[in-house]
Amino acid sequence: MLLFFVLAVWGSYEYGQSQAPAGVTATATQSDASKQRIAALEKERNSLKQQIEELERSVKQVSQALTAERLRKQASGRAVKPTRKAPAIKPIPLTAESAGFTLGLADIRIEPTASENTYRIAFSVENDANNEDRITGTIWIAVNGITGKEHQRLSFKTVSPDRRSHVKMGFSGQQEVSEEIVLPEGFRPKNIQIEAKPYGEKYAGTSEKISWETN
Repeated sequence: MLLFFVLAVWGSYEYGQSQAPAGVTATATQSDASKQRIAALEKERNSLKQQIEELERSVKQVSQALTAERLRKQASGRAVKPTRKAPAIKPIPLTAESAGFTLGLADIRIEPTASENTYRIAFSVENDANNEDRITGTIWIAVNGITGKEHQRLSFKTVSPDRRSHVKMGFSGQQEVSEEIVLPEGFRPKNIQIEAKPYGEKYAGTSEKISWETN
C-alpha cells in the first residue's frame, strides 16, 4: 500500500508539471517565497524518488525469497525418502569403574625447611594398572587447620609460594611430586588432603588425607 501511495504522489507531481502553460517562463524578479517553494518541491521529489527505489528493491528481494522458498519445497517434495534403518547400538563407554583402572598415592611425607613456616610436601602418584598409558590431569592440595579458635581450609593457591591453584599431572607409570607450602602466621595445621584427578573416564582419581601437626 505504501508503494501505491508514493507512486500516486509522484504521478500527481509529474502531472502538475506537464500542465504548466507552454511558452510561459519565470520572470527574473521571482519572489523569494516562490524560490523556496520550488526548492522544497524539488527536495520532496528527490525524496519520493528515493522511496520508490527503496520500495522497488524491497519488492524485488521479497519476490526472490518467495521464489527460492517455492523451489526448495518443490525439490524437497521430489526427493526420495531414505529407507529407515534400525538404530545403531551404541557401545557402552569404558569408565574407570568398569575398567578397574585407578591411581594411587604413595610415600606421602611432610618435611620442614630452613625457612620459618615453610614446609615441603612430597609424594608419588602411581598408575595401579601397570601399563604404559600416558595419564594427565591435576593434583589438588589443601591444608586444614585452626587460626585462633577458627577452623580454616587453605587451598594450594593460598599456601603455594607462586600462588598456583594446582599441580599439573602428566606421567606414564609414576610421577614424583615435591612442593613447598608456606603457612600463614598463627595457623596450626591439623591435616593435609591430596587429590589426584585424571582427565577422561578411563582412570578413576584418588584422594588421601593425612594428619599433620607442627610443634
